[in-house]
Amino acid sequence: MHLALVDFCEQVRSLDKSNAEKAIAILWYHDQKAADVAMTPGALTRIMCDHHVGTPNSTQLGEAIRKFKLCNESKAGFSMKPGSRGLVRAWFAGNLDGIQPRINHAEGYVPEAVWIDTRDYIVKVCRQLNGCFANAYYDAALVMLRRLFETLIIEAYDYWGRRAEIDDGSGNPRMFGKLVEQVKGVNGHKGLSVGRNCKYALDAVKDLGDKSAHDRRFNACAADLTKIQGDVRAAVQDLFEIASLKKP
Repeated sequence: MHLALVDFCEQVRSLDKSNAEKAIAILWYHDQKAADVAMTPGALTRIMCDHHVGTPNSTQLGEAIRKFKLCNESKAGFSMKPGSRGLVRAWFAGNLDGIQPRINHAEGYVPEAVWIDTRDYIVKVCRQLNGCFANAYYDAALVMLRRLFETLIIEAYDYWGRRAEIDDGSGNPRMFGKLVEQVKGVNGHKGLSVGRNCKYALDAVKDLGDKSAHDRRFNACAADLTKIQGDVRAAVQDLFEIASLKKP
């Protein structure tokens, strides 16, 4: 979810809905950021008041939310029922360009456990990769996977103070094919201490990524990615460790 709460609340204000429905929409917004989050009527009321969405009484708001039967209720407050998420999303009629679809990143193409607690720009690439794969945009997934490896290779050489080895002479990193050669230690390069799975994954992503990005007659399919998924995961973990990218 990249749409700021203040911008989302502008959309909520324009809805022809009751205060309870607007509160449910705000709950849905937070659910998109953290699945199954629970919020009390008091917390929802404060957000509505702070963002000029409405000024409901929190007790009456809670009672009204219950009547819509779109939420579960616990001691922690209201949370979205799984079947309600699509219904609430439909209230906005496609006007939420900053909201990404829900993805189970824990079971993503590169699982969240591999890349959580690293640098924000790497997290964003991994999330886009998983999103593309989950929604069957396989060429886009391969392009993002290639970008992820490029980033991790550069980070690894930076970490070890060996950036000059991968520069093209103009201060820019070499093309991906050359980076793969250098990581593998072929053609006279020193290489990085990566495993066999990593080397295989880099070659495969180089081949498929080039086709997805440049071959006008090639369209990737799910099998192209699932065939190399285990090696890709091992390779990403290898490079994360070599570049010391995980936060302590």
